[in-house]
Amino acid sequence: MKHCPSCGHERNNNDMRCPECGRFYSRVIELIDEAAADEEKNTLRGRCQRILDSGNIKQGLLLEWRQIRAGLSRQALFALFVMFAFVFALIITVL
Repeated sequence: MKHCPSCGHERNNNDMRCPECGRFYSRVIELIDEAAADEEKNTLRGRCQRILDSGNIKQGLLLEWRQIRAGLSRQALFALFVMFAFVFALIITVL
């Protein structure tokens, strides 16, 4: 939170109280807002929004895929490979 919730005065990180209105800053509210922002960033909606907001959608998609892939273990990568191979095999047999 960069501004006072009551009067909107810009605050310093070390201030515990607003110099304009005297309201105390709540660290709990800041932590909840930060956690909500982190959660939104890691949701499908947040990822799609970052891809769409990037200037180049292809590059944005590749960047998101790299971030997702970096967080997966070898077992998870193998499971994804098996699922895609299974779906591909099903599509080939139907055609």
